[in-house]
Amino acid sequence: MTTQAQASTIEELTALQKFFSNAETQLKAGNIVDMTGIDQRISNVCRAVQESAPELQQAFLPELTTLIQLLGDYERELRTLQAAFANKASGTANDDSKS
Repeated sequence: MTTQAQASTIEELTALQKFFSNAETQLKAGNIVDMTGIDQRISNVCRAVQESAPELQQAFLPELTTLIQLLGDYERELRTLQAAFANKASGTANDDSKS
């Protein structure tokens, strides 16, 4: 991996970190987050890291760890939101059946 490719991968990792940090904030505010293309971006970063030399892989580790933590935080917030909607829908259904 060239120095330019390494810098580009770090730049994309940083952009993904920012995306997921903002996405979690948006979810907490009740907003929908457009995830179009995120899976491909993550796949591209993972492939670049996987294909790099072991010493470079080690250099990517802090950024990857941060991204994984942000993905976990986002997933937890999404599950919380889904549970809240499910509970609300269940409550509405129970209220409707009482009428």
